[in-house]
Amino acid sequence: MKTLVNNLAFRHAYQGFFLLLMIAIPNITLGMTTLYNNQTGLTFTSLESLGIIAVNLIIFYITYLWAKSEGLLTRFRLDRKDTKAIIWGFLLIFLMGVIGSNLMLLTHTNYHAELQRTLTTTPILPVAISMMTTAFLQELLFRKWIFTWLAPYSTVAVLVSTGLFCLFHIPTNLAHLLLYIGMGLALSMVYQKRENLSATISLHILWNLFTLGATILVMTNPM
Repeated sequence: MKTLVNNLAFRHAYQGFFLLLMIAIPNITLGMTTLYNNQTGLTFTSLESLGIIAVNLIIFYITYLWAKSEGLLTRFRLDRKDTKAIIWGFLLIFLMGVIGSNLMLLTHTNYHAELQRTLTTTPILPVAISMMTTAFLQELLFRKWIFTWLAPYSTVAVLVSTGLFCLFHIPTNLAHLLLYIGMGLALSMVYQKRENLSATISLHILWNLFTLGATILVMTNPM
C-alpha cells in the first residue's frame, strides 16, 4: 500500500512538472523573441511569427496527446448547462475586471498596459495563438490536475486552485490581484459545478480573446 501511495504521489508530481514545463516553453519563446527585437530595434519578421505559432501548436499537440494518455483529458464536449456556466463565469470575471479597471483609474495606471506593450512590437496572430495555448495548458494544471489531487475536497480545491492561479500570474497591483482572484474563482467554480474541463478551457479562451480584443480597441481608439 505504501509503495502504491508513493507511486501515485510521484506520478502526480511528474504530471505537475510536465505541465509547468509545457506552459513555460511558449511563454519563454515569445518573451525572448520580443526582448531581442526590442533591444535591437527590429520588428517581428514573418519567420519569427510563424516560428512562435509553430512552437505553440507543437506544444498544444504534444500536451493534448500526453493528457489523453494520462487520463487527464477526454473528448471535447459542451452541453446547454455548460454554456450557462460559461456565461455566468464570464460575467463574474467581467465584473472583477470592471472593479479592477476603476481601481486602475483611481491610481492613474493603465489596465491594459502590459498587453499594450506586447502588441506594439508583436503581431496580433502569434499573441492570440499564445493566449489560447496558455489557456488550454493552464486549465489542465490549475483545474484538472489540482482538483484530481485534492478530490473529493471540492471546496478546498476551489480555494487552492484560485490561490495558485492568482500567484502564478504574479499580480503587481490591487487591480490585477482582484482580476486574477475573480478569474481563478470563476474557472474553479465552473469546473466544480460541471466537472467538465472543456467548459473551463472554453471560458478561459473566451476571456483571453475578449481581453485581446478590448486592448486592441483601446489602442486604436485612445481617449
